[in-house]
Amino acid sequence: MCLGIPGEVVELMPGTEGQLAMVDVEGARRPVNIGMLEDLDVVPGDWVLIHVGFAVEKVSKEKAGEALAGLQMLGHDTSAPQ
Repeated sequence: MCLGIPGEVVELMPGTEGQLAMVDVEGARRPVNIGMLEDLDVVPGDWVLIHVGFAVEKVSKEKAGEALAGLQMLGHDTSAPQ
């Protein structure tokens, strides 16, 4: 099992032969290797799941939102007083 972090593609990075994209994850932008998705048409505005710097799957905005919500639940300490 791997943990995929959803991010939105904001730019395809020039000079990388379509291998790198700038991806926004909750306001943090990082270069991500999209080479594993070469059979898919990845464009700015698309959402991808990222694992160790590689986009492993193209997902819908809705599925990305569900994944983010799940990750936020994992980080929530239910034993702490509110």
